[in-house]
Amino acid sequence: MSRGRSTLLLLAVALGLGAYIYFVEMKREPSDAEPPKDRVFAGLDAGTINALTLRATSGDVTTVEREGAGWRITAPIQARADGAEVSSLTSNLESLDVSRAVDEAPADLATFGLAEPRMSVAFTTENATQTLLLGDRTATGGDIYAKLDGQSRVFLIPSWLETSLDRTTFQLRDKAIVAVDRAQVDSISIIGAPGTIELAKEGDSWSLEQPISARADSSAVDTLLTRLTTGQMQAVVAEEPATLDVYGLEPARTTVTLSGGGERLAQVLVGSESGDAAVHVKDAARTVVFTVEASLASDLQRPASAYRRKALFDVDTTSAAKLSVTREDGTTLAFERRPPQDDANGAPVWQQTAPEGGTMAADRIGELASRLQTLRAESWQVRAPRTTPPLATITIQGEGDSPAETVRLVRDGESVLAFRDDEPGAARLALSTVDDLLRLLDEDAS
Repeated sequence: MSRGRSTLLLLAVALGLGAYIYFVEMKREPSDAEPPKDRVFAGLDAGTINALTLRATSGDVTTVEREGAGWRITAPIQARADGAEVSSLTSNLESLDVSRAVDEAPADLATFGLAEPRMSVAFTTENATQTLLLGDRTATGGDIYAKLDGQSRVFLIPSWLETSLDRTTFQLRDKAIVAVDRAQVDSISIIGAPGTIELAKEGDSWSLEQPISARADSSAVDTLLTRLTTGQMQAVVAEEPATLDVYGLEPARTTVTLSGGGERLAQVLVGSESGDAAVHVKDAARTVVFTVEASLASDLQRPASAYRRKALFDVDTTSAAKLSVTREDGTTLAFERRPPQDDANGAPVWQQTAPEGGTMAADRIGELASRLQTLRAESWQVRAPRTTPPLATITIQGEGDSPAETVRLVRDGESVLAFRDDEPGAARLALSTVDDLLRLLDEDAS
């Protein structure tokens, strides 16, 4: 065969192959396309489920029903349901796929553990009620034999779904200690071993009202609120106890009341210990007695000083408008943050304003302001003499119309007491921190 005829023949074959690919193969669905999923509940929308009944492997049979935007347990008890738990359950039912069909008409359901199913999940929509029955795991443990009540077909579903479907009554209930919107809380009362502690909120700041009037550490109060509003039950002891005194709840060892707008929002009663790591607790609005971790009870036994603000100044000293320090000998050093200058990269600049002609460098004044910001109370002394001459009197003026804050530092043995005119008692500071502060002034002030 000549070379020319061979070339023409190869060209014809190539054109034919190309035409076949274009007209036949290009029209065909990709061979590796994933086949459509076989859903257990075809067309189910989780949002249409209005009730569920679960029979767990533990033997618990629990019914939950939709209530407004949430869920409520209606059997075997009446209680709020855990919305996240129920939503996870309904979502898994909606997306539940058949791993593989096993037998369309089995002769013996016991072979698959479905003659007496280990667990079941029934749900109701506006149109129907359907029940999923779950039997044994496969030999490999990767799947579970399942069937729908009223149908003969046996199929497999992934075994990891068992955890989300096998839920006890306790797991399905709302385990929150109290149901309260913490944003509405503006008053907290704690009555217990340390006495009575009362805290009040104004704007974004908390203050201590009892047993003394003082500034409060808002972060400490917020931590307490977080513990109460996000804390969870460990176990239910009694749904409707005949008496509360056996749990140390009548009278309660500690009573915490959360209020807002002049109304009581929630009240938590803390009782006796339950074992080594838990205590009995009751929400005053419910009959149930439950346990929580013992550390919560310990936190509620903290003294009032635990809620006091430890920073000596409310204002951020590093961005204050004015700062002055009067020493034990009566001399006063004063500083101001002046408006930005062209050569200061647009930032305010610290300058010494007294005594006249003072030459303390701006960066050293800034260091002084920073050290004042870090001064913290290590402890509190309720009764302290205010007549002792101070080592230094520090006054800070914030920006705008904020009031000036004054703190007097008085040496007391191997520590220093810090006094504010608007608070009782004194904060106790480490002597070394105050000595370092005064040494900075001695080195650079003129």
